[in-house]
Amino acid sequence: MTASRHPYLFATLGDATAHLPDELARTLETTLASLQAESAHKGVTLLSCLQAIREVDAADGQPLPVNGRSQSQRWALARIDRATAGLTQLLELLHAIERVRVDGDACQQVGDHVREGLLLACRGLAEYVDVQLQSA
Repeated sequence: MTASRHPYLFATLGDATAHLPDELARTLETTLASLQAESAHKGVTLLSCLQAIREVDAADGQPLPVNGRSQSQRWALARIDRATAGLTQLLELLHAIERVRVDGDACQQVGDHVREGLLLACRGLAEYVDVQLQSA
């Protein structure tokens, strides 16, 4: 199964679509297509957002320009963009937590477990970006 055979289903389930029996996939695709047609006049819909995300949304929510890149390269770059945006947000949060720890009131401070969890999340995102850069 490819995204072109079942675009609505692929937008919803991604690669898991390939594991569905063809008859079920066709039925689900027909249902999703009719839902999309019914809600098309309503503007932003869940399915349209899923399709936009599947079309390689960057951290700003906009599709990455093709610029001679393959679809898989665009997916990798979009993942890198989103991961670095998340990493930046986590580091800003950690910075604010540290300022409160040093200069703030005790009631405004978070525990060591929260700081450690945020640091681990930053490490995980940084490692993920490194892996994505190696494959891009």
